Amino acid sequence: MRDKRPVDELSIEELERILAIRKREERLKRLRRYDDRGRRLPVTLADDAPPAPEPAPPPQQHEAAATLPPPEPPVTYDLTDELPRFEGEDDEDLVLPILPRRQEPAPAPASDGKGRSRVRGAWDKLLLAIEVVGVVGIVLILAYGGYLIATENRRIEALDQKSAEIQQEAAALRATATPRPELTIDLAQYVLPGGHYSPADTSRAGQFNLDELPASIRPAAASQLVAPRAAPPTPQPTSPTRIVIPAIGVDAAIYGGDDWYALQKGVGHYLNSANPGENGNMVLTAHNDVYGEIFRYLENLEVGDEVRVQADNGKWYTYVVSETHIVNPSDTWVLAHQNRPTVTLITCHPYRVDTQRYVVFADLVGESF
Repeated sequence: MRDKRPVDELSIEELERILAIRKREERLKRLRRYDDRGRRLPVTLADDAPPAPEPAPPPQQHEAAATLPPPEPPVTYDLTDELPRFEGEDDEDLVLPILPRRQEPAPAPASDGKGRSRVRGAWDKLLLAIEVVGVVGIVLILAYGGYLIATENRRIEALDQKSAEIQQEAAALRATATPRPELTIDLAQYVLPGGHYSPADTSRAGQFNLDELPASIRPAAASQLVAPRAAPPTPQPTSPTRIVIPAIGVDAAIYGGDDWYALQKGVGHYLNSANPGENGNMVLTAHNDVYGEIFRYLENLEVGDEVRVQADNGKWYTYVVSETHIVNPSDTWVLAHQNRPTVTLITCHPYRVDTQRYVVFADLVGESF
């Protein structure tokens, strides 16, 4: 039975359902036109999928009405059995083509978790091995570092002990008065002080080098060296007693005389030379490879370096290096008197060869207490 009620008597739900039906019908008409013109392609789900079976004929009720609740009273007509119709509408217009049902793709099979677990386990083992190797490496580095520190500490302790022994020997030498021989020959007239045989020559190590003297005076010089030694001269208030050279780390006592016995105790002061601060040439000599090696690095002094000398009265005199020379043992001109306050430092050269002398000249620049 057709529903011939006017539109204004229909409810909102009925109007919405009718509007949905009209849209569906218009879409079907467009599809039929496409079919007539050959513009519509058949719908398939897959290339190899068989055609879907023909569905059962649809009910007369429109699919839009199936989702709506039944009308409430006092409506007496039933829209669920057949679709509402308007005058002038044909039943064939409501025949809806049924599209083939789209086949849902089958879900992909779940991946096997065993393979992933094996990969994850291998990765965890690799990370654990790296951590173990890192920890072992750190432990080995710390152990080796501790070994090196302990080794260096033992070396430092051995050096400290040896230095303490040398200082004790030097203090004992200072406390013991060393008699000196009565000089009959002024050796400085023939050779510069400090000469000795090279310590590399074990047969004559620690002996005065008589070969540097003229052959005519060697017997007298040898007798003079073995003669009984008298007491050293008593220092005067102006006599030098200490020398400090910061550039090469020298800090040593000065003793009167520059003969073989005086240089065994420290730095020797040539008695015929000037005292600190006086106009003249103050000559100081020390060994570089025996008896403490006090002037071991004298050759490293440069022009402008300071040489500080203290007198017995406590006054300090500062000299500045002006020039250096390498001379022969017979070049006694370096002992010559000067008309200004100077100091001349002398030692053997080269190291452990001792065939020449290294000489440093410095000029007085100031004094202080």
